Amino acid sequence: MKKLNCWEYKKCCQNSGDLNTGSVCPVKEEFIADGLNGGTNGGRICWTIMENHCKQKAKKDCFQCEFHYRVMNEEGLLNTCNSIGIYLSRLNNRYSPAIERIA
Repeated sequence: MKKLNCWEYKKCCQNSGDLNTGSVCPVKEEFIADGLNGGTNGGRICWTIMENHCKQKAKKDCFQCEFHYRVMNEEGLLNTCNSIGIYLSRLNNRYSPAIERIA
């Protein structure tokens, strides 16, 4: 079974931008999430990415989205949570100041 990305499942953002607004979809552009839950960029952890980009109502909609539940069912709760943790760690590293590491 092919693992769908959110834009494939919801039939949105099929071109370079969002078909409804003309803006670029932040989920499709989130390269640090590539491969998580078997998706392309943020395509299978979209609800986590959108939490940083949406207004309050949209955040609620993302967590109640049918696709969110589909991914949780396909991947299992533990794998899904691990993927979200990896994404958040990568996101933190992207925005954290460089820290000198002791070898």
